[in-house]
Formats: sequence, C-alpha cells, structure tokens
Amino acid sequence: MEMVSTAAPFFGKNADRSADSIGLPYENVTFNTQDGITLRGWYFPSEIPDAPAILYAPATAKDQRSGLSLVSPLHMAGFNVLLFSYRGHGQSDGNPIGFSYGAHESVDVDGAVSYLRDVQQVSAVGAIGHSAGSVAIILSAARNPGINVVVAASPYASVEEIWHTNKPGFIPTPMFDYIMRTSELRKDFERDEVRPVDVIGRISPRPILILHGSADRRITVEQAQLLFDQAVEPKVFWLLPGLSHAEVRSVGMENNISGIIQFLNQAFATQLEIPPTN
Repeated sequence: MEMVSTAAPFFGKNADRSADSIGLPYENVTFNTQDGITLRGWYFPSEIPDAPAILYAPATAKDQRSGLSLVSPLHMAGFNVLLFSYRGHGQSDGNPIGFSYGAHESVDVDGAVSYLRDVQQVSAVGAIGHSAGSVAIILSAARNPGINVVVAASPYASVEEIWHTNKPGFIPTPMFDYIMRTSELRKDFERDEVRPVDVIGRISPRPILILHGSADRRITVEQAQLLFDQAVEPKVFWLLPGLSHAEVRSVGMENNISGIIQFLNQAFATQLEIPPTN
C-alpha cells in the first residue's frame, strides 16, 4: 500500500517501533480537529467489507506507537484499526507542552471519529483508551454519537481527584492548588472540563467496558468503581488482580485482548444489529 505521509520520522526511545514492524498493510494518514489542529496516524484497513473500526487513544506522554501491540489481534479479528497521536505528540501538530489530561485530547478523539466516519466511511466505531486516553474517549463518547462502544482502561473520575491522589506529601496543599491552577492556565483548560464521572452516564445505551488494576496506586480502584457506578447499562467492569497502572496497559490489555474483542463483537452485533466480525 502506498505511503502518503511526508511527516518526519520518529526519533528518540523506541523510535524503531513503527507501523512497518508488525507486517500489516497500512496508510499514513492525516486529519484535522474541529479547532484546526492537524493530527497524524496509521490506518490499518480490514479486508472485510463494512467492518467496524477501532481507534486507540494513548495515555499521558504517549503517541500512536503505544497502540501497536493491539493492532494485530484486532486486525485478525476483522477490524479496521486507527492509531493516532494527540496534538503536540508524535508527528501531530500542536503545542508539545499542552497536554490537558483529556480536555483537548477528547477533541482529538472527535477528529479521529470524524475521519473514520467521513473519510474511511466505516460502518461503526469502537474506542479503546488507557489512562488519560480512556478519559478522552469517555468525554468524547458522552457528546459524540459516532462512537458506538467504549473500552476504558484505568480511567480516573476527575483530573482534580488524580492530582490530589498523586500529590507529593512534602508540598503544602495551598501551594499544590496554586500549581494546579498554573497548569490549567498554561495548558489552556479548566479542571471542570475533565470530569468524566459527570458525563459517563450519557454514553448509554452504547456499551462500555472499564478495566482497572487492583494494585493501581496512581488511579485508585475507588475512582474506577465510582465511574462504573455512574455509568448506565450496558456496562461491564473487570478488576485485573495484582496489576499496577502501567501493567494494565503493558500486560492486562494484551492478556485479555480476546475478551476485549469478544466484548466489541457482542456490542457491535447486539446494539447495531450487524454481523460479528469473526
């Protein structure tokens, strides 16, 4: 398949983790967000006509390469797959210090969904994300009917909650509150924009699967449980025993990918009344 992007190559750690490394046909793609930012990614087309597409939303400080390990099993299951980088990350345009914990990134997810729907003209879209990526897809899906099913790994209930959960003990709370407010101003977002707990109920009747590690110290199990409690059926919660925050992505999602694919297939088949892809 012809490569169409002229973007510069990746550099730095794990720069060799390219789309070529998994041996599947793909396209280098570009698309724009509603606020005019150009994003870049890789699109792995399915050989099955009218197959749904799955997009992957990376965690904090990650780019499209972080989704590579999920592409082959999803593609083998018959799905189109889109990996992309947020604004300011990977090869995408934008401010490299503007990461907003899901606020702007959810707009980037909106852009990815529009690309899949309008350009690739896929039949349906599923979204998978980890950590801030899972928050970005929850925020997007709450307002965007173009997302048909959500798989959220290690989501947090609100950015304020995770900030305080991870506050260093030696920093006084007033000073920490000042640091948080400075971060909001510098990154041009408001903390109230990143409260998935307030909007997750709007995703229904589209299915949502939440995965969380029992040993996650960065985002507490209580936050994931609160999100699940506020979600509306159909919903599923998997607590992965003994896994830390990072291990949910590096171990948990890979080890449970067959179950994730089964969830996606059932969601697409029952909600949209289309045949499963395998």
